[in-house]
Amino acid sequence: MKIRRLFSILMAIVVVILAIFAARSIMRPEKFKTVYELRKEANVQNLLAIRSAQAVYKNVHKVYASNIDTLMEFVKNGTVQIEKNVGNFPDTMSEAEAFKLGLIHKEIVTVPAIEKILDIDKKIPAENFKHFQYIPFSNKEMKYQIQVDSLSSKTYTIPVYRIDVSMDELLCNMDKSINPENAGPLTRLWNKIFYNDLESETQYRSQYEPIYMGSLTEANTAGSWE
Repeated sequence: MKIRRLFSILMAIVVVILAIFAARSIMRPEKFKTVYELRKEANVQNLLAIRSAQAVYKNVHKVYASNIDTLMEFVKNGTVQIEKNVGNFPDTMSEAEAFKLGLIHKEIVTVPAIEKILDIDKKIPAENFKHFQYIPFSNKEMKYQIQVDSLSSKTYTIPVYRIDVSMDELLCNMDKSINPENAGPLTRLWNKIFYNDLESETQYRSQYEPIYMGSLTEANTAGSWE
């Protein structure tokens, strides 16, 4: 009886272990995909903000910022001169008529760079411009690196730039974000069993691509996700 009971216990343990491995084989790739998509979207939002900031920076300085901190300083403290219509005229009158009558006139005014930047793409919230220099989930330890160059011919020179986000950067601190220290003991045990060391799973990594924005070989600021 004792042997039969011991055998039953061992079989139950084997079944549980096999069930865990079967569940891991299903859950791990799905978890990896979820984390990758979340990280990708967070980086895309930063890159879109950077693109708008670079567009205004180039209008002012005639080149793109080659350093992400320089670009952030421009966003926070830079200024831009813009042409504005100054004056008032009734709704029944066209702008052209108002100019002829001298009711309005054009004037060059200086405004904070962020005002012009926010006009580039109104879909990007102002919040996205506060910390776009940092790669998401890196605990502000990793910053985007900007490569700059120029395309030249006999008649023109066009500045270009490119930002690459590697898979290591996309997935930085994955294990910590999946299994945070402030999680409860059961949650931490669950995550340890099913998702431990998910960041280094090369078979999952090979199914996804790093992302980039811009080009050094053509005048193109599109992102790889577009």
